[in-house]
Amino acid sequence: MDFYYGTLSGNSARSAFALAEAGVAFTPHPIGSPNGENREAPYLALNPMGKVPALVDGDLRLWESNAINWYVAEKHPEARLLPASLAGRASVQRWLMFQAAHVSPACMTLFRKTNARVRAVWKTDATPEAVEAARQELGRYLPVLEQALAGRDWLEGDFSLADLAYAPHLAMIAAGDAGFDFAATPNVRAWLARMWARPGWKRAVEMSLSGGV
Repeated sequence: MDFYYGTLSGNSARSAFALAEAGVAFTPHPIGSPNGENREAPYLALNPMGKVPALVDGDLRLWESNAINWYVAEKHPEARLLPASLAGRASVQRWLMFQAAHVSPACMTLFRKTNARVRAVWKTDATPEAVEAARQELGRYLPVLEQALAGRDWLEGDFSLADLAYAPHLAMIAAGDAGFDFAATPNVRAWLARMWARPGWKRAVEMSLSGGV
């Protein structure tokens, strides 16, 4: 496998986490976004959106981090990143959609508007209204996770793609300038501590988030 990823990229970290958890051997290819490498023809042939990450496995060209992770989990069932039952797998899909549509967008607004390094690289401003709106959105979404985690370590019983999907962007707002402490959601805070202690997450941070969170 060839894995194309970016630094300061939560989406890249999500797939790096899954690859590490599955014990997959791959060739890493860092892609520079601020310098435009992601918009050059060779990379656009892999991902026409010009975003990271992307995965190449034989004839397969795959982008979107959750799709990459699902493929990795299906190809390596021994990693047990997906439940065996249809109902369990549907529930994992639900959590992936909730993450991609709601939680991560709010996190990214908060991160991009408060992180000094990101603002310097991408020339973004610190709009107080946008920061407050993102915090309010997270105030709606995190209680959903808090309730789901009551009395359990992981969202779907065992550790799965449903859990690791949330690790990157929640880590990005927990550290640095955003300083989100999750005090109002203790189940979420304990869940993240368990997840961030995993060796697979530490490897993902070294690859995709080192120096950024």
